[in-house]
Amino acid sequence: MPSSRLNKKIDEVWNMIEGPEQFAQSLLKLNITAQQQEVLRSVAKNPRTAVKACHASGKTFIAAALVLWFITRYQEAIVVTTAPTWMQVKRVLWGEIHRIIRGSVFRYPEPSETMLRLGPARYAVGVSTNEGVRLQGYHAKHVLFVVDEAPGVGSDIYEAIEGIRAGGDVRILELGNPTIASGPFYDAFAANRDGWNLITISAFDTPNLQGLTIESLLELPEEELDNNPVPYLTTRRWVKEKYREWGPAHPLWESRVLGNFPAQAEDALLSLTWLEQAKIREHPVDEGILDGGLDVAGPGEDETVLAIRCGPKLIHLESWTESDPRGKVIAALEPFKGRFRRLNVDSTGIGYGMARHLADFKYPVRDINVGVAARHPEKYANLKAELYWGLRMRFESSDISGCFSEKAIGQLAGIRYEHNARGQVVIESKDDMRKRGVKSPDLAEAVMLAFAPAPSAEPRIRLLQLRGTP
Repeated sequence: MPSSRLNKKIDEVWNMIEGPEQFAQSLLKLNITAQQQEVLRSVAKNPRTAVKACHASGKTFIAAALVLWFITRYQEAIVVTTAPTWMQVKRVLWGEIHRIIRGSVFRYPEPSETMLRLGPARYAVGVSTNEGVRLQGYHAKHVLFVVDEAPGVGSDIYEAIEGIRAGGDVRILELGNPTIASGPFYDAFAANRDGWNLITISAFDTPNLQGLTIESLLELPEEELDNNPVPYLTTRRWVKEKYREWGPAHPLWESRVLGNFPAQAEDALLSLTWLEQAKIREHPVDEGILDGGLDVAGPGEDETVLAIRCGPKLIHLESWTESDPRGKVIAALEPFKGRFRRLNVDSTGIGYGMARHLADFKYPVRDINVGVAARHPEKYANLKAELYWGLRMRFESSDISGCFSEKAIGQLAGIRYEHNARGQVVIESKDDMRKRGVKSPDLAEAVMLAFAPAPSAEPRIRLLQLRGTP
C-alpha cells in the first residue's frame, strides 16, 4: 500500500479512536442515544462528570463503552470501576464490558471477570467499595474512575479518588439513580457542583418517550404503549404503570422516572434516603431468633404479606394474592420453624382465622389489632401510629436493613402522617390513601408488624397461651 494511502488509513482509524462517539459507533458497533453521546463527550472533555438518570436509561452500558475507549485511546492508561457491592461490579458493569467486546471490531485480549489488560500500564479493573484503601495506588499518565450506582458508595471512596487526582490526567464518571438526597453524589449536584459537568436523564429524554409528555402518554392507545424503538431502555408502559402506582408527588416518581433527587414531603413518614440506605446497608445475620409480621388480605387486589427479620435485618419478604393463602404461608414459614420468638399477625377481621391456623401449627402467634389504643396514648392516636413511628425511628437511626423490594420501598415511602388537634401522631388511613389513588400498603404493613417491639405483660400471657404453655 502506498505510504499516502497508509497514512490516510492510519488517520481515519486514529480519528475513530480519538473521539469516544466515533469509537463507540464505528469500532464497538454500538447504537447510542443522544443522552449517551452527551456522556461520552463530557468524559472526553471534562475531568469530572456526574450523571443522574431515570431507571433503565442505558447509563451503565455507556460507562462500559467509555472504559474500553479510555484504555484504547491512551498508551498509558488505567480505568478503575467500582460500585457499592462486588456483585454489582462483576455482573452489571463488567457484564456489559464482556458483551461489548464480543461484538467489537477491535480484537481485545480475553478479559477476566473484572480485568482487561492491554499492557503493563494499560488496563481496566473492577474493585468493590468495601475498603477505600483498595483504590489507592492506581497511578498512571491517564486515569479514569467509573463509580456506578454512585448514591450507595461511601465517602471514603470519594476521598481516596480525590487523593489520586492530585497528579496526572485523572477523570471521574459518577452515575446513579438519584434516590438518596445526601452524600457525595448528591453534593456533586448541590453544594459541590462547581467543577462538575452535570447531566440529568429523564425517562422523557430517552428514545421510547422522546416527544411525549405525561399527559400525552396517558392518552396513548393501549397498542402504542408497546411501541418502543429501543425496548431495553425505559418503556412507555412502565412509565405509565409507575405514574398510576406512585403518582407525580411520590419521591420514586421523581428519582426513578424524572431523574431528580426527590424532595422530601413534609408529611412523609419515611425518607426515601433512609429507605435506599437500608437496602444497601450490611448487618450480619446469624442463625438466631426471628420475628415475623403477617398482614392478611381478603379477596381483591390486596395481598397477604409475610415479613421475617433477624435482629435489625429483614431476611424474607413474600406476598400472595390468593383469597386463601394459608397453605402457601405455612410452606414459606417451614424453613424457619423453631426459630421464631413471635409471629405478629394483624388478626382483626379475616386475619383472625389465619392467626388461629398458624397457632394450630405451633407458631408463636401474637395477635395485633393496630386500631386499639397505643401504649403511649399521649403521643399516638392508636397502636398503628405507635408501631409505624417505631419503624421510622429504626430507619432514622440506621438500625434496619435487608431485602426491601422496589415495591416495598415505594409503599413505605408513600406512608403519610400528621398530628391531630391533641398533638398525637396519626397515620393516613387506607381509605384516604385510596382516595388519592394509592393502593393498600400491604408490604409496608407486614414490615411494620415484623419490627413491632416486644409485647407488654398482657400480650405476653396471650403469647404463652397460644404456644400451649399452661
